[in-house]
Amino acid sequence: MSEALRNLSLDHANSVPFQKHYLGRIVRADPWAIVRREKPQQALIDQACSIGHSMSKRRPIGLTAEQTASVASDPHVRRFTIQLRKLRPGSERHKNTQRDLRSLKQKLKRELKQKIRDDWTDEQAVDDIERQLQGIGFAEAMVDDAIRPQRPAQTLLVKALTALVGNTLEGQYQRRDNAIEAIVAFCGVEEGPTVRRCISSTTTVSRESAHEPSEGDPLFLATMSVFVDNPKQRPRRCFLCIGAALSMPRDDPRVEDKIGESYTPGDLSKHFRRRHLSKLRDNDRPVCQVCDMALSHKMHLQKHALAVHGTVS
Repeated sequence: MSEALRNLSLDHANSVPFQKHYLGRIVRADPWAIVRREKPQQALIDQACSIGHSMSKRRPIGLTAEQTASVASDPHVRRFTIQLRKLRPGSERHKNTQRDLRSLKQKLKRELKQKIRDDWTDEQAVDDIERQLQGIGFAEAMVDDAIRPQRPAQTLLVKALTALVGNTLEGQYQRRDNAIEAIVAFCGVEEGPTVRRCISSTTTVSRESAHEPSEGDPLFLATMSVFVDNPKQRPRRCFLCIGAALSMPRDDPRVEDKIGESYTPGDLSKHFRRRHLSKLRDNDRPVCQVCDMALSHKMHLQKHALAVHGTVS
């Protein structure tokens, strides 16, 4: 496409806007070879500028716990932290200082992560060459401890969906059937920190599989915290999520996510509407597993949430 046709299509008077705002900053040419009048190493340049290089599994994608903790040692963060301790909680200055501190930490984390990624990009090629010359091979990919490993049903689902295409028609049919069976098996499984959907049933949910937490147990304390004593009380935990946690084994890692607190009661209301109310159909009869009570319809759930658990929807 010529420059004139491009400017006409983009409604530009000249090529300056395209060069400033549209043209990529990565030069996909070999200027050094051009200056020396040698044959450009275009294959090497394409590999270095490709998306696959930036998406390498060995490339850092986040901060480790130690790197995240190092942000707290920044002088500005320490100054804001000291100021925050001297202010009265709930005051306007306390809120503003807390917001500024949070924004500063996020900014420092972004800058640190970008610096680590840039350093990796600059040093990884030299490191790979040195390891190859020594006969060591490439370094192992970094393992992100913050990401939980896939559970069995999710592992089977991923394997079935990413299976290689068969060479025969029967093999392709078998691949399709395996994928369908894996999806069907996964539909009834709750994976990771996702929120469980309200159960649609006309009968009361059985509590045989639920474990009764003892006093002092975090789940017991979380269960007690979702009951209000007066209409103005606003808890920050979701009673439906805690009800789902009651039916899980004690050692299930998802329990900790279920009983976690929202930052504010308003955040809990958003979670309740987005994760629970929006997924209810007209003929669904939700169940409050905390109260062991079947509800008639969606509005009944909303009234119960406000009157018993203080959750505004």
